[in-house]
Amino acid sequence: MRPALVALLLLSVPPLALACKGSQAAQEQGPVQPHHTLSNAGQSWCPEGFDSGPNDTCFAIPEQTTKDTAVVVYLHGMFQGQGAPEEWAAIRAATQKGYAVFVPRGKRGLCPWKAEFKDYYCWPQDPDEVDAMKALIAEWDKGLFQVDALLEPGTHKRYVVAYSNGGFFGSYVATHGLFPAQAWAIVNAGQIAPPPPVAPPAPAPAAASKSKAAAPPPASSSSPIILVAAQDDAEQAPKVKELHEALTKSSWPHAYCPHPGGPALTPDDVDSALKFFKRDADGALKPTGTTYSCEGPPTPPTKK
Repeated sequence: MRPALVALLLLSVPPLALACKGSQAAQEQGPVQPHHTLSNAGQSWCPEGFDSGPNDTCFAIPEQTTKDTAVVVYLHGMFQGQGAPEEWAAIRAATQKGYAVFVPRGKRGLCPWKAEFKDYYCWPQDPDEVDAMKALIAEWDKGLFQVDALLEPGTHKRYVVAYSNGGFFGSYVATHGLFPAQAWAIVNAGQIAPPPPVAPPAPAPAAASKSKAAAPPPASSSSPIILVAAQDDAEQAPKVKELHEALTKSSWPHAYCPHPGGPALTPDDVDSALKFFKRDADGALKPTGTTYSCEGPPTPPTKK
């Protein structure tokens, strides 16, 4: 890694005293970390296989990167302590498909519906607190800049996988344009507010007239969304269907993909999201009306 880049990244890491605020005295820094690992990573909450980034974030970088390596932002489900290793392993597997993975952490106190959830890490669920949502999302900027700096110079598209509690938050963020992403995957989650209607395509501009009439405003854009629903999740499956119906009503282009399974995030859920993202990256994600297929067109046989 270039010395200048190393210096930049080390400067972006929060001081150890801040990273350990509220905990007991900081332990001594361990031995030199391997490639892509920042100092003080051992003091963070980051799951196994992830390195520590600024502002309470974690990241994982694939072994081989290119100028086109895309970044998957993962919005986790509600959790306590270190969370479920199976969930972290499922999303980290995206690095094996060539994606960098960036994981911000939710905040405590955002799961007020049950007293036992008061210490869980969750995402905002109140659509009336948009300013708080924007402030939280703004905290991701430094970590995302750091991940981009670790990749080969180039254009690194951003995609979002949002699961369960993070999925409810993610569906609002996606449909209200609070975070720019190429495409979204909402897994086992519904909506916290109806999505706004998608503006119809703007008419072709008429020939310039002598009156110099104002041109029509541009149409709003809507990022593609895939809804992944576990049919055996009796609590969330109906909510995913409600989100599907709401997106259909608002003419938001999306894929609705129920499949057998329970509430936990699985490698198959992540794989469905990544296949959808790859079709977008390849320019093969084409809707029929406002509907995307769950699977891409079959690959034509190779001519011998």
